[in-house]
Amino acid sequence: MLGGKLNRGDANRRSRPYCFRRCKLSSSTNIESLPDDLLFQILLEVPAQDIQKGARLVCKKWHRIICNRRFVDEHLHHSTPGIIVDIRRHSSPAVFAATGRGRVEISKFNFVFRDRAPASCNGLIVEDNYISNPATNKRFDLPAYSPKLGRGICYAIAYAEVSKQYKVVLMHCSKYNEPLEILKCAILTAGVDKSWRHLHMKNLSIGAPVTTDGFVHWPRSDDTHVFTLNVETEIFTEAPVPKVCVQRPKYYMSTGKSLSLLVLCGGYSFEVWEMKSETGEWTKLFKIDLEPLKGRFGHLVHKFCLTHIRLIGWLNYPEVLALRISASQLCVIYNVRTQEIDYFEVYYLSGYHNYGVHRNSLVWLSGC
Repeated sequence: MLGGKLNRGDANRRSRPYCFRRCKLSSSTNIESLPDDLLFQILLEVPAQDIQKGARLVCKKWHRIICNRRFVDEHLHHSTPGIIVDIRRHSSPAVFAATGRGRVEISKFNFVFRDRAPASCNGLIVEDNYISNPATNKRFDLPAYSPKLGRGICYAIAYAEVSKQYKVVLMHCSKYNEPLEILKCAILTAGVDKSWRHLHMKNLSIGAPVTTDGFVHWPRSDDTHVFTLNVETEIFTEAPVPKVCVQRPKYYMSTGKSLSLLVLCGGYSFEVWEMKSETGEWTKLFKIDLEPLKGRFGHLVHKFCLTHIRLIGWLNYPEVLALRISASQLCVIYNVRTQEIDYFEVYYLSGYHNYGVHRNSLVWLSGC
């Protein structure tokens, strides 16, 4: 597969193949004659940002289908996750890199970051007391938290399946850098609650939150347990990390449905574990071995860097994994099943970047 290089020109280039314009239907137009089911399937292939900018304006029939809740849900599950790359300390915009049509596609990401990659769930991003959908340019302001806490606030957002509501978790931390020292924790239902509700939580030293379907997880900094919040019930639980994984370098990532743990075995090998959010039960699944492929990017690893590979997240669990090479400009997308790799390079040194997994969508909040 071919790799791509991201530079100033790439960041400003539209990579999407769809271009719609508002049109006035005439007798020669066949749009209205297309069966709804066929049109539904066609529109599923259109990226969310192109639907927002053009497709929904084509005609009333398209608009009706696009605004339907079933279509929004299907489009979400049909969309391809990608990597947000926030180029910090420079004027360059953040970019979104996703795999499509056999190559990495890079486009502008319509979001201004503050200090770190923000929390993302189903295309919604929460940061600085508001929720936004960058693909649709919609924004919803969250109520202010009282008392005012100043700096050191971070967020998580998760979807409660039973109540079909999005809930935002606010954490007041003593600092931004990990491990996070949690001082206060609160929650609200987006679009419903007018104020934050305090959650009784231990004062813990934890890592950055990881969101799965209906849950928010925090690995404890002592490397022994994972702290989990069920956003539906708003109850905390604690699960031990498998003993064989304790005190070994590891990465916690979301598969979407569950929490994934990748444990470093060597310079280029990882064990993959999965935790059931409801029970805290861990299962060892398989091993990822990048040793046979290191010749394709090993020369880009800085010889003084102790951690050669830093994982970003699953783009399509359990097949496609995104990672970056330490002390280089290279991001790698690895297909576990076929062992193929694709890559793209970032213009500035990787130390100035924030990375996160995100999915562009048409999702919005009920009643907002």
